[in-house]
Amino acid sequence: MAAPAEGQGGFERVELRFPTARRAQSPLAAVTELVVIILLALGLTWVVQQYIVKSYRVPSGSMRPTIDEGDRVLAARFLTWFSDPDRGDVIVFHPPGVGDVPQRGARTKASVTFIKRVVGLPGETVQAVDGHVLICRAPAIGCRVLSEPYARSFTDDFGPVIVPRDAYFVLGDNRVNSEDSRIWGTLPARNVIGTAFVRYWPPSRFGIL
Repeated sequence: MAAPAEGQGGFERVELRFPTARRAQSPLAAVTELVVIILLALGLTWVVQQYIVKSYRVPSGSMRPTIDEGDRVLAARFLTWFSDPDRGDVIVFHPPGVGDVPQRGARTKASVTFIKRVVGLPGETVQAVDGHVLICRAPAIGCRVLSEPYARSFTDDFGPVIVPRDAYFVLGDNRVNSEDSRIWGTLPARNVIGTAFVRYWPPSRFGIL
């Protein structure tokens, strides 16, 4: 009886291949990879904070009770690409000024960062009478009292102030302790950094603004 031919109903040759050991990575390559990862992470963080969302620590109590001193908020920088700030929005900005000092009528931005609430929109007239803020179409024309459930206290009388077409009138919610448009004037639109949308720290005060 003839032996079966190889591969024809008999025994087939089987080759077993074992994985070869991976070459150990050199110390220099490992360090280079780590540096690249760190640089990419830092670059991504910079892009996010520069153009999308940035965290800010509130240094004063000018926005009480909405935001307390020491609270941290997130400001959406990209929102200003699609729409202008609206009345009632809480915004982060550089006031007009020189160096770190806010100054009425300055054409430059102060280096300090403020957070306040938008009260008057471009082209409106803003004033306060008997402690109530009035929004008018023009001085003493078409005025209405602004409802402000967020404000901690009424404000002293001021105005009327005509808001330029490219600016806003901003106030702190804590009117008795706020350095705002009553002091350094209207806020140029180009000085707005972003709209604060959430208070995330401390956790006990987490909330949407």
